[in-house]
Parts: sequence; C-alpha cells; structure tokens
Amino acid sequence: MKPDYDVIVVGAGPAGCAAANYLARQGVDVALVDKAQVPGQKNVTGGVIYTQYLPGYSFDDAFPGFREEAPLERKIVSHEVAILSQPETWNGNVVYRRARIGEGSFLNKLGVTGFNLTGSEGYSVLRAKLDKWMARKVSESGGVVVTYKAVEDLYREDNQVRGVITSSETVTCNLVIDASGVTSRLVDRTGLRPPLTPDKVYHGVKHVYRLSPEKIEERFGLKPGEGKAIFYMGDVMQGVNGGGFLYTNHDTLSVGVVISLDSFLDRAIEKMDILGKPLDILESLETHPEVAPLLEGSELVEYSAHNIPKGYKTMLAQPYTSGYIVAGDALGAFIKIGGLIDGMRRAVATGIMAAQAYLRAAKEGDFSAKTLAIYKELLRPIYRDVQRSGRNAMLTESSIAYRLAPRFMLRLTGEKVEAKVQKDFNPLNIDAIKRVQERTGLLDYDEDKEYSHIKVDTAKASAQRLKMWVSACPVNCYTLVLEKGVFASLKDLYEYNLARRVAEGVAGDKAKALARAETIEDMARARLNFDHVACVACGTCGVIGPPGIVDFGHERDGHGVRFKYG
Repeated sequence: MKPDYDVIVVGAGPAGCAAANYLARQGVDVALVDKAQVPGQKNVTGGVIYTQYLPGYSFDDAFPGFREEAPLERKIVSHEVAILSQPETWNGNVVYRRARIGEGSFLNKLGVTGFNLTGSEGYSVLRAKLDKWMARKVSESGGVVVTYKAVEDLYREDNQVRGVITSSETVTCNLVIDASGVTSRLVDRTGLRPPLTPDKVYHGVKHVYRLSPEKIEERFGLKPGEGKAIFYMGDVMQGVNGGGFLYTNHDTLSVGVVISLDSFLDRAIEKMDILGKPLDILESLETHPEVAPLLEGSELVEYSAHNIPKGYKTMLAQPYTSGYIVAGDALGAFIKIGGLIDGMRRAVATGIMAAQAYLRAAKEGDFSAKTLAIYKELLRPIYRDVQRSGRNAMLTESSIAYRLAPRFMLRLTGEKVEAKVQKDFNPLNIDAIKRVQERTGLLDYDEDKEYSHIKVDTAKASAQRLKMWVSACPVNCYTLVLEKGVFASLKDLYEYNLARRVAEGVAGDKAKALARAETIEDMARARLNFDHVACVACGTCGVIGPPGIVDFGHERDGHGVRFKYG
C-alpha cells in the first residue's frame, strides 16, 4: 500500500524546516509536522545564527536567498566576553572589577572565547519569526505543513518505522526524520539513546526587552542594522557553571543565562541562602551595574526557558534505524566552545544531510538501517566538531574554568569600576512564586483543560527526599506544600526558617545552620504539588525524572505556551 507521504519530518525548527524544504524542492512528497499552532511559537533560542558552515550545507543551501529574505534582526559586527565580579557598596557607590575580551584580543586568538570559530556572518534572530518564515518556504516549495499535531510515537510494521502516531491518527511514510528537538521522546523509544539526565544538558532562561532601534544603536555604539553579542562570566553567575548573554535585535534585547543543569542542582542545595531558581541568576546579571544601564528604560515583554543538549555527551553514536533518522538538537548536534553557543547552523546541516540520505535510499527503494547508514557518513564533519568541543570542554566546562579562571583574569587584567547605585529595589527580595507569576503573566497560553503533557506520580514524588523539580523548574509547575505555606524554591523556604530562628533569639551562623538543616528536612517531608498550567515546555522536570515519577511529553492540539518572540 502506498504510504501517505514519502517523508514525514517531525518539528518545524531549523533542522526540520531545512530537511523538508530541501526535499520539497526535489519534488519529494514531504509533510512537516509541528505541535504548535504556528511554527516557531514553541521554540526558543538565544540567539545568533552563523549563516555559513560546510559547503552545500548552509542556510543558503537549505533556503536559497536566505540572507536577503529571512527575518534577520541585526548583523553581528562585534563579539565580546565580559568577566564580572560581584558588585560591592563603597562610600555610597557600587564598586566591581571587570575584564573584557574582544575579538582582537590575544586570548581570542588562542581560541579561548570560541569567536574565531564563527567563520561567517552572524545575525541575531527571534525564533517565532524565523521558524514561521522557514515553514512558509517549505509550503511554497510544495511541502505540506501540518500544525496542531504532536507526534507521540512511531508507527512500526515488520520491525521498521513506517510512520508516526499523533494524538488523533496514524500517518504512514517511507522515512521519518525526527527534528523534534532536545525534548524528543521518539529517540528514547527507538532505543538509540537512554533518557537524558541533568549532566547532559544546559538549561537556559531568557528575557526579551523592548527598546527602540535608535536607543539600541546609541547605547551599544552601532549603526542601523548592526548588532552586538556580549557574553558574561564570573561571580555574577552565583557559582553555577555557565554564562550569560546579551544580543541586540532590531527593537528588542535578548538577555539570558545558559547553565549546566547538574551544576545548578548541586548549587541550589549548597547555596540555598542566595540561589533559589535559574531566574535568580538571570536577575543577578540584569541588576549588575555593568548590565543594568544597558536595559534602562526598556520594557520586559517575554520570559522563556529551554534546554540545550551537551553535544559531546548526547550526540547519537547511531543516528538512524530502519525507517527513521534523527537530526538537529534531537541528534545532539550542538557545540559550546568558550562563549560561542552554536547549534542552529549544525541543525540545518544535519537536516540537509538527512534529506540527502533519504534521496539516496529512495534510489535503492530501501529504507532499512543498512541503506540509511550513509547518513552517518554524511555526518562525519558534525561528529568532528562535537568531538572537538568535547576535548575543549575538559578545560572550558570545568568548575575551574567557570569560577577560578575568571577571578584570576580579573586580578591579572581586570579594571576597577565605580558606578552610582541605580536603585534600592532588589527583585531577589520577592519570593519566587510572585516573581515567576509576573513573568508568566506576560505569556500567551492556550490551556488544555483535559490533558496534561507531564505525568507526575505525586505520591511517589512526595516521598522523595530531594524534590529538585521545585527549584529547577523555571516557572511554578512544582511547589512544596507545608503547614508553613507553599514554596517554589528552597531559598524561600530557607529564608522563612531563618527568619523564624532569628525571631526566637538565635543569631549568626548558628541560626543559618539550623535554618539550613530545617529546610532540608522540610523538603523531605513536604507534599509535592504539580500544576502544568503555566508550563513553558522546557522539559527540565523530565530530565531530572526519574521515569515513572515524572515523565515529560508534548502538548496536544497546539495547546500550551505561544511565544511571540522565542
């Protein structure tokens, strides 16, 4: 029986759109299936794309005329790393140390920053615009774009993948290209990789601020159409392995942090007095006197979160099975070297490679694993990049690189900076529930009142001693319920316990030690409450797991968050 389509591509991000458009332009009957109402509404990036990569595998190869037609925000003309100490108050002013590493610096030439690896023009982008444009190109090329459809499983016949199963139907094809991102459950179900764990992903949270193009250009010393990328390191990251970023868009600023999830989980217990949620690190960065003036007068318009695969730990050793190929973030085709966060051009390259693997298999009329093995051959340059980033990670992804090296740099080359106190208001003095609610209130949700895409066994979860879903969740899906109240972070619970100890007359370090011990015991005995209504679908809780207690899936029928910027 003839299948419904030659190829079904799952996920309308860079990898999926590149694969679908490449195939559609070759006359292949291809369907691009996405869970969002409009492609891009559920996707998030920092983000900067670098347009050139391998000859034949760039954005322009996937989408001819890309740089002329795509909704690119600004051309990045300057990259910089800023190493910052924590600010201190002195004589009524704020004092901190700062070291800057630019593209012309000796350290950049040594490859410390990763900027020397960009190799091409870079542009700031917003995924809600970009992915919508790419999906439209697929349609114009003759592909079928299907939205409102979450793919929940693979359809098999005779031990070979023959299509996909959605919440409402089974759709058949000769080949499935899985480009559904880091939260792909299809990869797990094929057995190509076990479920991801916290040590294998970065977690990112981001704010988008609206600011006029004229103000952006004046503030960052840019000409119209020009952009800047700044990466932040140092004590401003609260001791968590990771860094911050600020990208200039046309009339917005993207500000965020990217952190190792396992490092955050450890630090959230170790330093519960200062660190409650990933949002705390972002707000610490934004209120730093180096960054705050850059955001002055802007309007916060979006809050988002996203997980990113550590390619050197997640890249699939075998990226295919009979009737099925994996591309993009689902494959693990992502690198981070120094300040360089670089996944989208590799996603596009893997999408084109997946399309080429299909075309070769179609000539043979055979979509078995034996024929699809050509895909791994095509991926060789991607594997080389990821392996190189893994070697680099032994130095740049360590606690020494994130904590000790920045302090050494500040002492060696840093300058002392004095600034006036901007304002007395400290957002970290407000509890996590209220701060998160202010941000999720900015978002557009289409609530599913009948189906939850996250399955939580609250009885088993409540029995767990460490309930780290609470602190790691970038929103308020998970809370601790006690007779003392409801808490969305260990920091808030610790501050409650500390205030109570101080009120009892216990002072100093003894009060802090007692409050810390009490907080750990409170977490162990607390009832876990789960509510997915304000979920941003980052998948962090599923990564923490374990399976059977917390299982992350995808929203059905286009429900859930709808990012306007992404």
